[in-house]
Amino acid sequence: MPTPAPPPRYAPDIPLPPYAYVPGHGLPHPVNDPLGHLFNSPEPAPLSLDELPDDPASSRRALTALLAADPRWLHAIDLFNEGFSWEAHEAWEQFWHAFGRTTPEARLVQGLIHLAAAAVKVREGKPAGVTKQTQRARELLDGAGAAGLGSAGEGRGLDVAATALGLDTASLGAVIAELEAYRPECWHTSRFPVVKVLTAGLRVAG
Repeated sequence: MPTPAPPPRYAPDIPLPPYAYVPGHGLPHPVNDPLGHLFNSPEPAPLSLDELPDDPASSRRALTALLAADPRWLHAIDLFNEGFSWEAHEAWEQFWHAFGRTTPEARLVQGLIHLAAAAVKVREGKPAGVTKQTQRARELLDGAGAAGLGSAGEGRGLDVAATALGLDTASLGAVIAELEAYRPECWHTSRFPVVKVLTAGLRVAG
C-alpha cells in the first residue's frame, strides 16, 4: 500500500524556524536564550475573536471559519507536521488562552497541545511521557461531544473535534493512532536540527 503524500504547507509565506527545540539537547531555548530563534520576537497581536454562538452547531461552524482564515493557526499546523513540535505547542497555546482555557473550544486546542507535547517526548526519548500526553490528547479530543460541541444527532468524539478545528478526521485519528502505537526508538539521539518523528500529519479538511 503506497505511503500517503505528506500534507502540504498551509501557510507557506511564514518561514519555518532554523531548528526544532528539544529540551536537554543542548539547543538554545527559543525564547529565553539570546541565540534562540524566538528571542526578542515581538509579542503576537491578541487574537481577535468574536463571541462564539451558544448553539453547539453554530459555535462549531463559527470556530471552523475563524481558524481557517487565521494564518497563525495554519502555521501552527505546519510546525507540527514539519517536526517543530515544541514550537507548535507554543503556537497553539495562544489559541488556548484566547478561547478561555476551559471552554469546549479551548479543550479541543488543548488536545492538540498534548499531541505536540507527546511528539516532544518522542524526541526526548521518554516513552512514558509519550503515553501520558497521548492519552490526555485523546481524552480531550474524543470527548468533544460531552464537552458541549456536539449532540446526539451530530456525531461524537474525534469527528466533532476535527470538524470544529477544520481538520480532516482521518488525519487526526492517524496522528493519535501512531502516537498510541509508539515504541521506543532512537530519534532522541539525532543531532539533526529537525527530525520528523511522525509519518502521519494533520490535514486541513478540504
